[in-house]
Formats: sequence, C-alpha cells, structure tokens
Amino acid sequence: MKNLFAHIALAIIILVISVVPTAAQQRGLAVLSNQSPDAAWGAYHALVIGINDYQEWPKLQTAVKDATVIRNLLVERYGFAEKNVILRTDKAASRFQIERDLRYLATAMEPTDNLLIYYAGHGQLDDLTGDGYWVPAEGAMKNPSTWVANSYVKAIFSSEKVQAKNVVVIADSRYSGSMLRGGPSLMSLDDKRYRKKLARKAALRSRQVISSGGVEPVADGGAEGHSLFAFYLIDALRKNDREVIDLENLFHTKVWKKVTEIGDQSPNVGRLKTPMDQDGQFVLYNAAWAREQQARRATADAEQQKQVQAQQKAAVASAELELQRQRMEIEKQRLTMEKEQLAQQKALELEMLKQKQAIEMERIKLEKQKQEIEYAKLQARLSEMETRQKTNEKLARGDSSAGKPLLAAVPPATTKPPRAPANSYRLAILPFNYYTSHTLLGGSVEEYEMDTINKIASWTEESERIALQFSYQLPDRGAKSVTLLKDVLKNEELEVWKKKTMFSSKEPDWDLVRNMGQKIGANPVVVGAGDIGIGQLTIYLYDTENGKVYTRSGKAYLYVVAEAGRDIVINLFKEFLEDQ
Repeated sequence: MKNLFAHIALAIIILVISVVPTAAQQRGLAVLSNQSPDAAWGAYHALVIGINDYQEWPKLQTAVKDATVIRNLLVERYGFAEKNVILRTDKAASRFQIERDLRYLATAMEPTDNLLIYYAGHGQLDDLTGDGYWVPAEGAMKNPSTWVANSYVKAIFSSEKVQAKNVVVIADSRYSGSMLRGGPSLMSLDDKRYRKKLARKAALRSRQVISSGGVEPVADGGAEGHSLFAFYLIDALRKNDREVIDLENLFHTKVWKKVTEIGDQSPNVGRLKTPMDQDGQFVLYNAAWAREQQARRATADAEQQKQVQAQQKAAVASAELELQRQRMEIEKQRLTMEKEQLAQQKALELEMLKQKQAIEMERIKLEKQKQEIEYAKLQARLSEMETRQKTNEKLARGDSSAGKPLLAAVPPATTKPPRAPANSYRLAILPFNYYTSHTLLGGSVEEYEMDTINKIASWTEESERIALQFSYQLPDRGAKSVTLLKDVLKNEELEVWKKKTMFSSKEPDWDLVRNMGQKIGANPVVVGAGDIGIGQLTIYLYDTENGKVYTRSGKAYLYVVAEAGRDIVINLFKEFLEDQ
C-alpha cells in the first residue's frame, strides 16, 4: 500500500512539473464555506474570492475553480454552515464588494466566531510604498487606488473592534507575502496532548496569514485545473484524516514543502503583529471525518449484532443439520439396499437377454443353412435347365452330337438372365453409416455391412435392368464387374454423411451424393444407416438424374441385417423402376 501511495505521489509530482508555466500567466487565489462543526470550537464563517475574468489585467485560468472547490470543501467536509460562507467570483468580486464584505464580516463576528478569508486572483506591489494589493475584477493596470491594499485588510483585522476569535487570511496571489510579519508557532501532531493543547490555543485570539508566495510572482497553472498552491492545499484538505487540526500544521506538513520544491515560489505562514493576536490557532474541525467515524461505529455495532444473531442462527442450523444428517444416513442405507436389489434384478435380466440372443442366433444360423440349401437346389435346377436348353438348341440346328431331345426343356424366360445390357441402370453403393449402441454377441458392424453389400450384389446379378457398377467395398462374389469408388474418384473424400448441427444425427449430403453419382455416371445410388444392435435400419435410394430420394426403414436384428437390407433395397428398386 505504501508503494502504491508513493507511485501516486510521484505521478502527481510529474504531472504538476509538466504543467508549471514558464513566465506566462501569474495570479492569486479564491474563497471557502459551509456548515457548523463541533460547538466546542465556535461558529465558522468564510469569504472566498476567485477572479479569472479581468477587465484590463490578463485573464487567469484556475482562480474561480480553486475558490469554488475550496468553498465546497469547507461546507461539505469541514462543517461550515452554507449560509455563513460568501463566494465572490469574477464581476461579483469588485473592489467595492470586497471591501464591503470585509467590513461586514469584521463587524458581524461574535467573540467565539472563526473567520477564514481566501483570495485567488492577481496581486501587485506598489513601487512607491512597497505595499501589496489584491486586484479586483475592474482594477486598472497602473492605478493602485482601484485595488484592495494588503494594509487595508491588515488594518481591519488588527482593530480591537473586530470581536472574532480566530481570523486567517489565505492569499494565492502575486506578492501575497507582503502581508506577513512573524513566523509560525507549530505544535507537534505526534504529541498525545495535541488536542488538549489545541483547545487551549483555539480559545486564544489569532490573526494569521497563509500566502502562496513571498514577494515573487506565483504560478497560475498547476494540475487538474488548479494553481500549484491551490492543488496541494485542496489535496491536503481532502486527505486530512484527523478530527481536528490547526491550519499552520496542515500547511507545513502537506503544502509548503511540495509547493517550494516544485514551483519557483516561497509559500509561507505567519501572523499579523497586533495586540489582537494572542498566539491562538485557527482550528479546522473535520466534520466529514466525524460522520465517517460515527458511521463506522454504527456499522461495527450493527455488524456485532449481526454476528450475535448469526451465532444464534448457526446453533439452530447446526442442530437441524445433525437431524438432517441422521435422516440422510437412514435414507442412504435404504438406497443401498434398493441399489443391491436393482443390481441383482439387472443381472437376471441381462442373463435372460443373453439366453434370448443365443436362441435367436441359433435360429438365424438354421435359417441361413436352409437358405443355403435352397440356393444350392436352385443352382442345380438352373444348371439342369441350361443343359437342356443347350441340347434342344443343338437339335434345332440339326447337330447329331446333341443326342436325344430333352422334352423337359425350360423356356428361356425361366433360366438365369444374362448380365444387364449396356443401357440398363448403373448402380453405385456409397459408404453405409452402420453403427451400434449395444454390445454385439457375435460378429462386428463391418461384417454386417459387408453382408448387406453381398446380398445387394447377388440380387443385381439376377436383375435385367439394374447392374452393380461401383461400390466403396468390393462384394465377395461378382467383383470383376464392380469398380472401387476410390479408383474412380481418386483422392476425393467418400464420406457423404454429415451433421447439420452439433447435436443432430448424421444425414446424407444429397448435393455431394448427386455430384459423386454424376461424376462416375451412376444412377441410382444406394446409401444406408442403422443401429445394428437394436435392429433399426434405413436405406436410401437416390435418383441422381431427377434428384429424387427413395426411403424405406425396417427392423433388422443382428444376423438378419443383411436380409432385411436386401428386402428393403429390392422394394426401393421396384419403386424406382416403376417411376422410370
């Protein structure tokens, strides 16, 4: 934290140095105000003057802002009653008005009152008399009679008729130090008896002067739109963290050193040498600090009350938690028992499922064997019919080597058809999207996928209008007439299944399917998808010339996937051919 404050202070110093004027504008200062502090210190009054807009003299930049900010600080932070603070800026700060305000305040003060006068504006020395002056808004350039003399201000507050207890004049103007006589009489802020001593000092009359310079010019520009002197005075007033402090100490500890080191001016504090000064002190009562402390104490009391209530609630909550813990322990034991029962039930169900699957597998094997036997019989019959056909054809040609005619010859239409002619439909099988979300009891997804391809190839061999020309995998039989897609499409991506969104299922990209089919000259095109484990299967047949999609779905459990897929495709082909 100390390092942070050091960096902030260094930044402020650099900023101030960067804006210190050369020999351009020179100036003076402004006024303060606000509400009453602790009754022990008396009532507080203030006259705050700030002039930027001169009729003949060069205009200043910061005097009005300095005066306004200081006035607000006195009212908001140091308890000056707003009605007891007079603020005069620019045209309102005429010589007549300033002198009238000074006389009014001088005669209106009570013996316990405190008066602060703050001036920010041009200042000037009379070469003839050596007296310093405040230049009012309408003051002439070379006519001291139109100015407010320091000696006049000094004479008023040196008068025995001015009943005010403590009077301080703060002047931020050129040659403001000409009013000073005598030096400060500082009390140590570290003295534990500082407050008691300060109370005794504040009870004595004082006539003090704080100036932004001696008899040299002072800078108008500083930082944040304030003069150099006003910037550090305002900063000191804002950051003061003491309940009470005398102005001399505040000036010497927070303002004097910084202004002396940064600016080419010598700020000072002193007293008017007059019997009316009894070496008293003008005390600032930090009303804002007192309010903050009171708020902190109230907050602390409230926090303590909250802690007591929180402890009571915690005790009740602890008892309730213990009761809930016991209830949860009982519930936990009950859930453990239910979990064990569910596990046993699940194990029984799994065993039953395995038995059903084993029975189904056995049935499928038997069905497959029956189909193979039927297929072998069909092949034998076809072979026999072909032999008879050839013999009859030889006899018809008069070939004597044919032997006797075979009366049981089968008409040509009943024999195995030849390969599809050149103008038949050229079929292409694109990659399937077979998968499973369950454990397979035999085989793999790849085996079921290959079995489906084989069944489709087998059917196309018997078809007169559709011939299998392309496939992403070669079938086990009849592969000589089938071309692998990767050999035709070379380095092109064969994956046609895409997700429209992150959470959707994969679907065929029909634009890609169409382009791929047209490129290889295939029509129609087959793609398929399905969860093999639960027997859900969907086959798509796509007409690449007309852009039409034929879709059929069905149930196919484990080993009957290929058979179901073949039946679905046959129905799709029939529908496709009927549309042609």
